[in-house]
Amino acid sequence: MSKNLLTILLFSIVLFLSIYSVWRISQPRILSVEEMKVNGFFKYGNYEALRNFDLIDHNGNSFTNESFKEKDLNFIYFGYSSCPTECPVMMSVMRQLYEKIETDNIAYYLISFDPEIDTLTRLKSYVTAFNKDFMGISGDISEVVKLGYQLGIEKLAPMENHMNQRVISHTNHLVVVNSKGEVIGIFKAPFESSAMSLVTKSLLATQ
Repeated sequence: MSKNLLTILLFSIVLFLSIYSVWRISQPRILSVEEMKVNGFFKYGNYEALRNFDLIDHNGNSFTNESFKEKDLNFIYFGYSSCPTECPVMMSVMRQLYEKIETDNIAYYLISFDPEIDTLTRLKSYVTAFNKDFMGISGDISEVVKLGYQLGIEKLAPMENHMNQRVISHTNHLVVVNSKGEVIGIFKAPFESSAMSLVTKSLLATQ
């Protein structure tokens, strides 16, 4: 083998290894169940499909099980627009997560536990203030509560806190549903967008 040919061959090998290394680094790391738990996500062993429900999004369109088919992952948070503490924090975390993950394969939903106060106009104004692509969901409170029950989210009766604010206590989890309408698992507090981003990229890579 000539010296020039050997040089070209070695250069090609080095170039290939460099490109491969860059490609490997750019690929999301698939996390184990335990690694996901360390990062705040509790993955279910057996996925369970949601039973039928019928709600409405803030644009007046029907929101049902079929709506989940549009995206690979669906992030669902139950709250309400006048929530003084947990809800705006969670909405801000979802905004950070949205900004960290450059994909259009995730839908972000806030389902209102206070549909009497949260008109569609009010709900739309609230969620889109965090991100224009976020969607507010409302409907009959009995339907909302039933869906929450399926997702492991509870709601208590409204009451006033020490600042005379109307408060609806509820489970503070972010639920993840896949495109088949199956519950994959939940993020639990404390919510940290960088850790959630690692988990989300891993979930997307395995859908």
